[in-house]
Amino acid sequence: MKKTLRREIIQKRLKEELENCGMKYTDIAKAVGINVALLSQYKSGKKLPSIENFSILCEVIGADANYILGISDDG
Repeated sequence: MKKTLRREIIQKRLKEELENCGMKYTDIAKAVGINVALLSQYKSGKKLPSIENFSILCEVIGADANYILGISDDG
């Protein structure tokens, strides 16, 4: 899979999971240990989270990392 396509999948699915988790962005950011501005950059696709932040983020919002990464289609 092309790198740009993978990035688009990650951005789309991460945005979807953030919008559907039912949590406030301030609460998510605090739990991950980042600021809301950085979380917004993750959501918009301007930045991708580090592996550590990604792992924590998935745990906090209850998302399947493999789904967000495009490895599986079961979210």
